[in-house]
Order: sequence, then structure tokens, then C-alpha cells
Amino acid sequence: MSILEAIVSGIIQGITEILPVSSSGHLILVHEIFGIEANSLSFDVALHLATLIAVLWVLREEVVDILRIVFSKKLFSSLGIKIVMATIPAGICGFLLSDNMIIALRSAQVVAISLIFWGIILYLADVFVRRYSKQRGSLEKISWFQSIVMGFAQAIALIPGTSRSGITMSAGMFAGLDKVRVAKFSFLLSIPAIFGAGVLSFFDAFNAGLDIAIAPLLIGCVTALVCGIFSIKFLLRFLQKGSFLWFAVYRVVLGVILLVLFV
Repeated sequence: MSILEAIVSGIIQGITEILPVSSSGHLILVHEIFGIEANSLSFDVALHLATLIAVLWVLREEVVDILRIVFSKKLFSSLGIKIVMATIPAGICGFLLSDNMIIALRSAQVVAISLIFWGIILYLADVFVRRYSKQRGSLEKISWFQSIVMGFAQAIALIPGTSRSGITMSAGMFAGLDKVRVAKFSFLLSIPAIFGAGVLSFFDAFNAGLDIAIAPLLIGCVTALVCGIFSIKFLLRFLQKGSFLWFAVYRVVLGVILLVLFV
């Protein structure tokens, strides 16, 4: 892998893993157009680690607050326990999916249809929350129902093109959460998911050995980290007054392009 390919892959990972636009759709498009073949397991692990660090850094105050309650009497009603429980559905589905099923789902057609369908759902969720949801408050006031709904939605995100952040935010808005809180909870929900997937991939990468040069590995990781931090801050600020409409339109357009070019 060249330095340029590492930078491009890092930018795609850092931005599209955070924004509700699907990283898989962009990877297919960029890899096909520019002929980038990023088949390094070590590189994939590094990029996901960079994304995780970006979430931890931007939401460090929320993460510290969650950790403070770990040994308190409020443990079993805390936000941290809700996040752990909401992660279970995706963990079970990921464990049950076979390698052949995962490969079959990575087709351009599946990604394109997912981009379009869940893009429309994202827009409808945005309309719903603007018209009917008046609920505001702290992250700690997120209910068990709302957290579990977002957890099951995260399991659906195993289908490429869905977007983990996009579908969890859509589910949260339909469950009554405002856009800023739903985005923050979606990012917090990604921490155990990314960490768990990273641990499993790490062992595979460790057994296979380092399959990429150090320079592109480090440059891609730093690029993903910087872009991830920027993307999280941008989205949280944008959603204070902005709409998911633009992300939905972008998803539909990208899905149509994939259908035209690769299906």
C-alpha cells in the first residue's frame, strides 16, 4: 500500500465511519475508481483503533462520567450498563454470521440498496423528531427502551451500506430522542462495538503477522484519527440546528451511482 492510498483510506474511514453515510459504500466506490486494494488486516485494525480513539477523545467527559458510576449504587441504572446491554444484539448477530454470509452481503447491489433505503428512513426519522419529539435532557435520562431500540438497530448495521451511526440515530429519533443526544449516544454505543471487533481482528492480525509497511500504517491511522475527531465535532455542532436531510440525499445519490456503475 502506498502513502497516498493510506491517506485516502484514512480519510474515508475517519469521516464515513462517523457520519451517517456508510463507510462500505465509499470504500467500494473509491477502490473501484482508483484501483485501491486495501486488503491489509493490520491496516483495518489500525483504522478502527483510530476511530475508537477519536470517539473517546471528543466524548472524554461523558466517558469519564460513565466510569465514575461503575462502582456506585446507581450502577445497574447507569448509562454505562445501558450501553453494554444495547451492544449485545450486535455482538450475537456478528458471532452468528458466517464468513460466507459476510462476503455475500458485501456486494455492490446490497450496499447500494441499503444506502438508498436507510437514507430514506434517516430522513423520515428527522421529520418525525422535528414534528413530534419535544424531549430534551441529559444522556443519563435516556431510557432502557430507547437504548435497547438503538442496540437492535446497531445489529442491522452489520449489513454493508446501512451505516452504524445512521441506523442507530434513526432508531433513537423514532424512539423520541433529540438529535444531539441521539448522536452522542450513538457514538458512545460504538465504543464497545468497535473495541470488540478490534480485539477479534487484532488476534487474527497478530497470527497473520504485520502485512503492511510501518509508514502507511501510521499515516493512515493518524489521518483516520484526525478526520474522526473533526467529523464528530462537526456533526454534534451541525445537529444543534441542522437537518439529516442532506445526509439522506447524499446517501440516495451515492446508492444510485453504485447501482449505475457496478450492478
